[in-house]
Amino acid sequence: MTQIPVTVIIVSRARPDALVRCLTGIAQQYYSLCEVVVVADPAGVAAVEDSKFAGVVKLVRYDHANISEARNLGISHAAGDVLAFIDDDAVPEPTWLMHLIAPFSESEVSASGGYVLGRNGISFQWTAQTVDAGGRTSPLGVDQENPTVLTGFGGRAIKTEGTNMAFRRDILANMGGFDPSFRYFLDETDLNLRLASQGLATAIVPLAQVHHGFFENATRKTNRAPRDLFEVGASLAVFLNKHCPSDQKEAVWSEFQAEQRRRVLRYMVDGGLEPRDVRRLLASLVDGYRAGLERAFGSLPVIETSKSPFAAFP
Repeated sequence: MTQIPVTVIIVSRARPDALVRCLTGIAQQYYSLCEVVVVADPAGVAAVEDSKFAGVVKLVRYDHANISEARNLGISHAAGDVLAFIDDDAVPEPTWLMHLIAPFSESEVSASGGYVLGRNGISFQWTAQTVDAGGRTSPLGVDQENPTVLTGFGGRAIKTEGTNMAFRRDILANMGGFDPSFRYFLDETDLNLRLASQGLATAIVPLAQVHHGFFENATRKTNRAPRDLFEVGASLAVFLNKHCPSDQKEAVWSEFQAEQRRRVLRYMVDGGLEPRDVRRLLASLVDGYRAGLERAFGSLPVIETSKSPFAAFP
């Protein structure tokens, strides 16, 4: 079978060592016709330039905490026909791209999503799910050995995870990519609902697997305990304003607050957070939500074709 040219896009911020490890995993892919675009802060740029991957990836400098803008920069430099996304703190199985890209041989497929393994390499963090206009997910039964091609149904979209997903470049670029109003959290979920609104099909591919380490960042600790919930609250507000029926917003917001309160209390009980952290975190969630209600969003400009040619990796 003729391979489709693929661009793997990695956004990295404050995790240079994890980034190099991720690139090592991509270099071991069985799928050969790919290029890699890394959108990174100064630490990530330096790590790549000091590694064996210097000169063989497209390196884009970006030093702002907005994953949607960073991904769109990656799209603008991507010359592949299909764009695959993986987080810098994830490592793909060698067969990852082979499985994730296979469904695109069918013209009806616009997107694909794989499964995500946790730190122990056995348990799944995420499998097949649908998501509704409130951002709430539900399990989805699919064939565990073969791709399942689906379109949204009953007001629900087919969910993909940001650390293991792929899209046709022309479709994603014409949609304007990711909405920069989502600086962190729900960015790919917003895209899932936009795809569903156009009746576009997504393939769920259980054998396309990545290991996701949940490295610490500005918003969470190594143990996954949150450091701050401001952008989580802000993104939820934007998401509900874009997608959720007005008469459901308050109920979804109340449900989400209760869920986050239970989460931070669990971390406190387990010793991952101090009691004083609970009030601060929940206050940051509310502050973020209020700010997000005022955050502008609208139609997104088309992302132009890359001016740089396809750069085979490694």
